[in-house]
Amino acid sequence: GPPVVRHAMGYDITKEDLGGWHIHCRNGSIDNLAETEEEAAALTRRFLSYLPPSVYEAPPVHPSGPGDPPDRREEELFTIVPRKRTATFDLRHAIGLLADRDSFFEIGPLWGTDQVTGFVRFNGYPMGVIGSDSQHANGGALTADGCSKLRRHLDLCDLFHLPVLNLVDNPGFAVGLEHEIKGAIRRGGEWMVAFAQVSVPVFTVIMRRSFGVAGNNYATPNARPSVRVTWPAADVGGIPPEGGIEAAYKRQLAEAADPVAFRDELMARIESVRGPVGPLSKFQIEEMIDPRDTRWLVCEWLETVWRVLSHPDRLAPRPLQFRP
Repeated sequence: GPPVVRHAMGYDITKEDLGGWHIHCRNGSIDNLAETEEEAAALTRRFLSYLPPSVYEAPPVHPSGPGDPPDRREEELFTIVPRKRTATFDLRHAIGLLADRDSFFEIGPLWGTDQVTGFVRFNGYPMGVIGSDSQHANGGALTADGCSKLRRHLDLCDLFHLPVLNLVDNPGFAVGLEHEIKGAIRRGGEWMVAFAQVSVPVFTVIMRRSFGVAGNNYATPNARPSVRVTWPAADVGGIPPEGGIEAAYKRQLAEAADPVAFRDELMARIESVRGPVGPLSKFQIEEMIDPRDTRWLVCEWLETVWRVLSHPDRLAPRPLQFRP
């Protein structure tokens, strides 16, 4: 506390300034903020309601109400992803439309804010949910803190046998000196290894962007039985053409007689193959779906998955694994 700081560091500071919510809710030490003890207890009860009593049991299923059927179709999902590639949409609202009503419980909303993590239910079955926030200042690109947030949530879901709903709209890793200094590469490596080590099933929905190493890792879980589908708005590739052309074709552009015309030609060529059709034709993605059908597909998948998850051989602590 302050007396120790005064003795060791030679300056005065209050308890609140040293370790208040504004510090620990933004550095990941505390995930959720409550105004009162009663609210904190309610948040804790809700958090625990998604988890089993121990790692030796399956998570509890709470049947949804009669007014929230598995085949509910939300028309808004058909247009929630904007036509304009640089426009944003509210991922949290999309999660609310997909999942059982009022079942979304966000974890860590004040730190690693480029990514969204939490719990949801589909037809009463609990799941973890992860996704990138396109409304963030960097468009949802993965930062060091965002990677740590995803890694920890994946570990939590894997430990307590929660399948994961993986909503992909990711432009790649955040770039620039700031992110190099903060260790985005190292934290990104930890997240990538964590995703590769997850043993619970993952239902992946490529909502829109999936670019580069980050997007590919986000969209390619190894766990089984996993499913990967795409919405029609999917925009996938090795690197975003905007800026990526200059990196991939630097020498050719420098040597071109008309660099502007050559760049336009490259952009037109890339534009002609953007979208989900190419990966679908190569069976890199299993199926393109109507966004309004996502809910019942997840519910149907969970019924099968739950038989796998609840098998006694799977209900045990996960082994501790190496992370770079």
